[in-house]
Amino acid sequence: MFAPRIPDSEFADRRRRTQEMAKQMGLDALVVWSRSGHAVEAYGDLYYLTNFVSLFPCVPDRATWSSRGHGALVLPVDGDAILITDYLDDPEDRVKVADVRLSIDLAAGVADVLRETGLLDKRLGMAGMMSYLVSAHKRMEARAGQTIDFVDADAILDRLRLIKSPAEIAHMRWSAGVGVKWMDATMAAVVEGNTEGDAVGAGLEVLAANGGTQQDIAIASGPNSMHYMGSSGMPHWNVTRPLETGDLVHIDQWGPVDAYYTDFARSTVVGGKPSDGQRELLDGNVALIHHIIEGIRPGETTFGDLYRRGSRWLDDNGFANHKTTGDETNAFSQLFPCFGHALGLGIDGPWITEDETTVIEANMTLAVEALVSKPGVGASNYEEDVLVTETGAEILTAGCDAKRWA
Repeated sequence: MFAPRIPDSEFADRRRRTQEMAKQMGLDALVVWSRSGHAVEAYGDLYYLTNFVSLFPCVPDRATWSSRGHGALVLPVDGDAILITDYLDDPEDRVKVADVRLSIDLAAGVADVLRETGLLDKRLGMAGMMSYLVSAHKRMEARAGQTIDFVDADAILDRLRLIKSPAEIAHMRWSAGVGVKWMDATMAAVVEGNTEGDAVGAGLEVLAANGGTQQDIAIASGPNSMHYMGSSGMPHWNVTRPLETGDLVHIDQWGPVDAYYTDFARSTVVGGKPSDGQRELLDGNVALIHHIIEGIRPGETTFGDLYRRGSRWLDDNGFANHKTTGDETNAFSQLFPCFGHALGLGIDGPWITEDETTVIEANMTLAVEALVSKPGVGASNYEEDVLVTETGAEILTAGCDAKRWA
């Protein structure tokens, strides 16, 4: 079987709604800038509107090219979309925009399109600020021969991408199912004598065969289990230390399956027989995440409400919260003070943080997570992908065993 496809008509409708929101902001056009190539963390906006990502790797600029591994869409509020790309090799005929321009000097190519369409002196918005480089802006202005000012318009696509269509929900279910197979394969290789790298490799074989690729895998074990990752180098897993019976192991895996993300975590003990302290930690982590998910009330609960619900649970059950100090096993939580985020064509916002006021609505998809710790024991990581329904939440990753210990 293959991943569900988004209907062509849906891409056209997404562009139409984007144009309407841009016009409401007083913009004449939107430039949607995307990083892709080898990187998989910032293609979402462009893919959402065009079904396209650049296939060329991100490499430094030279005299003859710029912004390799990026792509851009010029979207007038009252005109047709124009896709500018540094590379196009499309044997599957996936691109859903009729007008595609090739330019290995991408920034210059965008300037040329803005001039051609009479938009250079108009009010322009930019979506994809995290991918738009200073070097690209300088190159674009040099080609245009004038200053180009962009209004920050990231909020448009942030909002549109947050609520999933029926086709996207079907795809998120598919991605979660592949994620379950991926995690099961990784966890099955968490056995005495294997390294973290052996476990990661076993999982990646399954992921690749099912149409996915990893953005990253955070795995830590044994004496390093208090850390988020077992190696501070590249890659982020240890390949020299064999796992031992009794080692606490936690694994967080995330990446796209035909563009839509799977992202969840599981923990266990090598040999499946935890100590009392390990059992308290592992059971508590699972209970915490399910407690947060049970608090989802569509149309009422905010992301901040979920954060406070999780924080209270930690306090009430004797676990360190994100604000606890003086505990080395809590260092990561202090640097990552949240209980997850929205999920879709990437690790998306909003985040489940204390100050986030966005109301949770039906047809959002979220990843609810926490790394929790106990002094002298280590840390455990647990995460579920959920679909917000009309009445609550459905756990998309429920097919992956929560507890792998006796």
